[in-house]
Amino acid sequence: MKTGYVVGRVWATKRLGEMPSGALLEIDLQSAGGGGGGAGERLVAFDPLGCGEGERVLVTQGSVAKGWFQEGNAVIDALVVGSLDPTGEAKASPKSKSKKA
Repeated sequence: MKTGYVVGRVWATKRLGEMPSGALLEIDLQSAGGGGGGAGERLVAFDPLGCGEGERVLVTQGSVAKGWFQEGNAVIDALVVGSLDPTGEAKASPKSKSKKA
């Protein structure tokens, strides 16, 4: 999986029948070090979550992305599978916090 930032929407008024209807997003992938700047690589991913511009997302590619669709004949190579928290950490539940001595 890869992380990146949504830089915009991609509109396709003409599509193959095997391509599901839904949002396509242009994602600026992050470098391997996870720094703020992009890796210079962008991709288009199908978005079933409704993510917006500037949002940090988790993207999967290949057979995993295609396998998410029940029909199995979707022509999708990249899929947004998560919207990441701005801090990179989920908020801890009260039970998971350690007690300070």
